[in-house]
Amino acid sequence: MMQLRNADCEMRNKNKHRRGAGIAGFFIALLFLTPIAQAERVDHIVAAVNNEVITSLDLEQAVSINEALSGPALDRDLLLKETRDGLVNRQLLLQEARRLKFVELSEQDMLAQVEAFKKRMGSPAAFAAFLSHARLTSRELERMLGDRLLVERFIGKKIGLYVRVSREDVRRYFDSHAEQYRGKEFPEVQKQITSFLTDQVLGKQVEQYLADLRSAAAIRINPL
Repeated sequence: MMQLRNADCEMRNKNKHRRGAGIAGFFIALLFLTPIAQAERVDHIVAAVNNEVITSLDLEQAVSINEALSGPALDRDLLLKETRDGLVNRQLLLQEARRLKFVELSEQDMLAQVEAFKKRMGSPAAFAAFLSHARLTSRELERMLGDRLLVERFIGKKIGLYVRVSREDVRRYFDSHAEQYRGKEFPEVQKQITSFLTDQVLGKQVEQYLADLRSAAAIRINPL
């Protein structure tokens, strides 16, 4: 934590002398590691997870992706806060995934992520406009989406493989939500309910895993 505070002081002191010339550049990759030694290159640190920082530019880029995929948020302040908290959680999981090293991504995996994102944008022109708005290159977006995929696969292997929902649990849910499934027979919706309950259990276990990671990590959250 002292190292992080020292980095902040160094950044503010150097920026006083460089204000006229402007900042040479930003480190722009969502969840891409930003060493403390490079703190003077970022505009504002919104959070720090162990020895890695999340900048306001990282946050804005993540928000841009969320809005591109889901549409503009009604409450932007809430979106910023939730996205910042999500970046902290993802950084914790990224650090753990890289430490344990039992999940790997290929170049083809990351390229496939970019291609899927392009399709979500609707057209090459819309994709190019997004990159320009978010101040990203295609390669930087590839790294960001790759980090997201790495976290998803890590959760799947570390936690998801051990999540089990019994047929009895599924039947119990079906019987207790009879109004929701009126006119349906149990076999018709069994897979749907199983998937829903599995996601619920997985979500709770991920929350507990993150709580354990947080308790052992050095985390600082700055005001937005």
